[in-house]
Amino acid sequence: MLPVSYLITCVFLFIVGLFLGRFLNRCIHRLPDEFYVFPAWKKVFCQEKRLGCYPQTRWYHILPVIGTSQIVGRSPYSGRRIRKREPWLELLNGFLVVLTFLCIIPPEQWGGAEHATVVSSYWAKPIFDWKTLSPLFVWGRFLYFLFLVETLFVATFIDFDLWIIPDGSTFPAMIVGFVGQFLGVGFFLVPIWLQDPSMVEFSQQLFPMLSGWPVTGIMPQWVHYNHHWHALAVSTAGFIVGGGIVWAVRIIGHFVLRREAMGFGDVILMAMIGSFIGWQPVVVVFFLAPVMALCVIAVVTILRTLSLANFPTELPYGPYLSLATLVVLFGWNIIWPGLIRIFAVGPLLIAFALLMLVFLVITLWLLQLLKRLIGIPVWEEEIGGWRSADQLHFHMSSKIDSQSDHWPQKRWSGLSASRGKIHEQNWRGPCR
Repeated sequence: MLPVSYLITCVFLFIVGLFLGRFLNRCIHRLPDEFYVFPAWKKVFCQEKRLGCYPQTRWYHILPVIGTSQIVGRSPYSGRRIRKREPWLELLNGFLVVLTFLCIIPPEQWGGAEHATVVSSYWAKPIFDWKTLSPLFVWGRFLYFLFLVETLFVATFIDFDLWIIPDGSTFPAMIVGFVGQFLGVGFFLVPIWLQDPSMVEFSQQLFPMLSGWPVTGIMPQWVHYNHHWHALAVSTAGFIVGGGIVWAVRIIGHFVLRREAMGFGDVILMAMIGSFIGWQPVVVVFFLAPVMALCVIAVVTILRTLSLANFPTELPYGPYLSLATLVVLFGWNIIWPGLIRIFAVGPLLIAFALLMLVFLVITLWLLQLLKRLIGIPVWEEEIGGWRSADQLHFHMSSKIDSQSDHWPQKRWSGLSASRGKIHEQNWRGPCR
């Protein structure tokens, strides 16, 4: 039985998660409307004018779930369309906040904060010579990873809607990832480098050129007395590896397949994830995402076959990266013991990474050759294809001004008044 104080904290965080979900719905709706980061967030926090004939406001409309469900269809505050899914997203976010709390700050019956799923205390205590974890560290770590979860929440549903991941949803989180690691010192899941000394000796015997390998112990010595810089190095390495591995797939896919293998938004998303969790976990996320995709596709296929739900035939890849990140974040203490041998091979790990890239190129070339032999077109024609640029143009075209057939511009309302259309325009929707 969990303590009463812990249960009360869970209930409180669930309510906080509902209100956060209300704000995240606003971010999902407004962030894609602007290309640059600052204008996008300015639009999130600005108050839209209430124009037109919309339902009268009530005090309970500001409440999450209950209030949102009452205004589904058209917001009485701004006139924007309120989707049926928004109350459910607020409810989902409430459960996500509680789940993050249970995993990052488990109750004492489950081992307490020292046995969190991110297992950062396993490395932080011996590195920093901590006897116990301070409340500041415990709650700071919770808020740090909660920020990552909420960012993934926003990026996922924007990607579902528009097949894009705007910079406004990832760049601010990237800054939080770097600054949080530097200030939090021990928020990392794994140190910057781990190795088995016996594997280092074996690699030096196999490749004499590695005789000058600088790291001789389990981890670099400077880690123990450069705590802040080590944490920043973990974040930087995660940023480079997370974005670099997807960027490499983009280059190889374009070179071999002659088409875009992964979107640039996925590159930024993985770089942002890496800045939070480090380079070893972000590599696991990259290889776990296809497994998540297969599981989701199997479920979607079953539901579509049974006519229980109507899903689109294609789904973006960003949500699978986000789902894999949640699996890694909430189950790292189970995943890492089985993978530590792979990441502890020392300098051989770099050689393995290069061999995997070469193997990817060869595999794609063989796949293209097989398609050519059996008569399948190797390269798809670009005519008729729906590219990311087409999606952006379609999204912006949905807000074309009805008078000029251009994107909305600030103009004097006297033009509509002189034509006798001002009242009709205000009734149909808010003036831009």
